[in-house]
Amino acid sequence: MNLFAIASLALLQAQNPFAPPRASLHYAPDRVCDLTNVTVDLNVDYPTRTYTGRAVDTMSPLRDGITQVTLHAGALLEISRVTVDDSPATYKREGRVLMITVPRTVRGKSMRIGIDYKMVNSKAQPFGGLGGFHWIEPQAANPGHVGFWTQGETESNSEWAPTWDYPNDLTTSETRTTVQADWDVIGNGSMISNTLSAEKTKRTVVWRMTQPHATYLLSLCGGPFDIKKDKWEGVDLWYVVPRGEGKYIDDSFGDTKDMLSFYSGVLGVKYAWPKYAEDAMYDFGGGMENVSATTLGANSLTEAREGFRRMASLNAHELGHQWFGDLVTCKDWGDTWLNESFATFMETIYMEHSRGKNAYDQEIDDNTRGYLAEAKRYKRPISTKMYPSGDAMFDSHTYPKGGVLLHTLRRYLGDKPFYDGLNYYLTKWRHTPVESAQLRRSMTEATGINCEPFWAQWIEKPGHPVLDYAWTYDNAAQEVVLTVKQTQDTNDGTPIYDIATKVALIPATGTVMRAPVHLSQKEDTFRIKTVRPGALILDPDHDFLREIPTLHWPAQELPLIMQMATDSVDRAEAMRMLLANSPSDATIQLVAASFRADNSAFPAFRSVRQLSAMNRPELRSLWLEQLTHPNLDRRAEAVTALAGLPADPATTQRLRSMINGQEGIQAVVNAINALAKWDKKGNEDVFRKALTIPSHRDRLKRAAEAALAPG
Repeated sequence: MNLFAIASLALLQAQNPFAPPRASLHYAPDRVCDLTNVTVDLNVDYPTRTYTGRAVDTMSPLRDGITQVTLHAGALLEISRVTVDDSPATYKREGRVLMITVPRTVRGKSMRIGIDYKMVNSKAQPFGGLGGFHWIEPQAANPGHVGFWTQGETESNSEWAPTWDYPNDLTTSETRTTVQADWDVIGNGSMISNTLSAEKTKRTVVWRMTQPHATYLLSLCGGPFDIKKDKWEGVDLWYVVPRGEGKYIDDSFGDTKDMLSFYSGVLGVKYAWPKYAEDAMYDFGGGMENVSATTLGANSLTEAREGFRRMASLNAHELGHQWFGDLVTCKDWGDTWLNESFATFMETIYMEHSRGKNAYDQEIDDNTRGYLAEAKRYKRPISTKMYPSGDAMFDSHTYPKGGVLLHTLRRYLGDKPFYDGLNYYLTKWRHTPVESAQLRRSMTEATGINCEPFWAQWIEKPGHPVLDYAWTYDNAAQEVVLTVKQTQDTNDGTPIYDIATKVALIPATGTVMRAPVHLSQKEDTFRIKTVRPGALILDPDHDFLREIPTLHWPAQELPLIMQMATDSVDRAEAMRMLLANSPSDATIQLVAASFRADNSAFPAFRSVRQLSAMNRPELRSLWLEQLTHPNLDRRAEAVTALAGLPADPATTQRLRSMINGQEGIQAVVNAINALAKWDKKGNEDVFRKALTIPSHRDRLKRAAEAALAPG
């Protein structure tokens, strides 16, 4: 390594949170006991923001002669008593670590450690720090904005329930929660009882999970709810939303059964838990895959007029965790990818299943772009022991990069071997905390394909291939001459990749052909016997994670790529390049024809804004046609395109007719804005009509109020 390289590496380390000194080696902590069950009895008093509790942790010693057991308890929990098998026990605390003196242990002879505690007037905040227990505070505009929820990942459940709070030990669990009588409580597993007190002022709800799980997956959600119940293949389904929001349940969760069937089928492992609850809670951001009881943000609730299943991506991700993360759990946070990368990938394949190839292509591209944005700041291995904290592992390497690497592994192995390997992994390591090597061995043992080389370059090293390619045609030899360079910086440990891939040869007319190429050097040259193609694409199916900073696609190749490329992302990029620099009238008409033909509910071209921004009057007929496109986003963009043109009576009437309770909400909002721009006074009647049309978050009412405002 030269001096410049050493200086560059030092700078990278200073910027990289996964390099020393910010990062250090982390290993799963030692255990002296196996936690076999945790029972939590919680009495919640919302008016005083107080709860009292008793946690009983049943422990089975792993060694003889132990006299001290370590558990975890939030530093702000006021502990009043600790018992071992109902006898008083001494203990000491150091931060969140609770060290309990126990009689000298005999291996395998269980003990019950009881801890009585309370939290007084806590102001816990979500996600980290005091994030274990969160009070939902009232709002003047929404009296029903009350309740609570818990959040355990990474190590926050011990903030409200003293226990072993690390994922290297799995346990069964039971919660007994007392709240005010008009509230409900959702927990893990099966509901055992739901009883009112004799005076009917309190309600006590008991939930029991008889299958082992990591303690960070323990969950309680309490408050006034609308609940819809259903069943899927003997599994209870609970759809839980804040009271008054029940009208959004079907549009938000109506595809849950399809997800359960698809995941169970493709993995060959049926959903493992006795019920599945999707709990939409105020103040919660995103989603959390608590075992059998996912917590979701109420702000994610949707209605059909906002677009096709707008909550499906989030729901599919969290449901995917019920296999990857819950049924099989990473042993330490350095292998968080075994949870989150898989959930990201499961979400992606559900999009493929429910929306088709275009949606899958776009998911892979979005995830790639998400990772590449972070890779500009730092690169790290997907599986690592070197990190600053467990929470830091939840980055764009773990989520989007890991999701694309699983797509890469899928394409490397082939669909059947890949899913056979996942079935083997989930079956062999069911209810077990695992490491990355166990997945690698499972894939190898199930398929007979040695996955160690794949792990070595993709999982255990940082970075990604950065490619530059160009081609010429040798007329004499009738061969394409393709040169591919790997230009990634290898000073940080990023390898030169060994990748079997292919090129697409696109003829001026006829069928796209493919030819194999194998990348293995900084620069590879390939000669492919073929008639001269009209265009060439390296890795036409986006089979692996890669960055291609500059696409050397000549202008004459772009129409062919836009029309014939097999990946919708390449088609959209070719379209973007065609429109980039003062396109000719012929080019605009060619693009318009491609948009017309792109009439799927999940189109190849996700956006038409580049063309619509040109404000070409001759495209009015195109945009009017697009108002009935099956994709609601395309309709909304078509309205915006029309708004950029001068008003005419036919267009005005068409947009006025869209102000109704059936059209997509964004299209209606855009129509209101367009009509207000053209003739505020003349369209006042439809704006007043829009004031009365219900919509999620009152979006139509707010748009109409803005249109009616003076000015």
